[in-house]
Amino acid sequence: MNLTWFYFHVVLATIILVKDYNGTLEDALNDFEKKIGLYTPPADTTINAPPPFYIPPIQDIDDEESRIDSNFANTK
Repeated sequence: MNLTWFYFHVVLATIILVKDYNGTLEDALNDFEKKIGLYTPPADTTINAPPPFYIPPIQDIDDEESRIDSNFANTK
């Protein structure tokens, strides 16, 4: 059985883990993306923009529907 692909993946995973541990993985990937023309600079995340929509809470705690009926909890 040909194990070339298996060993290729093992070596590639080892290289990625070592580069990530050393902190050079991001730079290497950015350089690779620049070489093949896919690089996009990171966006500025310092702008505090409001969220595009608001999701209200599901229920308030004081609602009658959200209370648990304790009669079922005390069954013997």
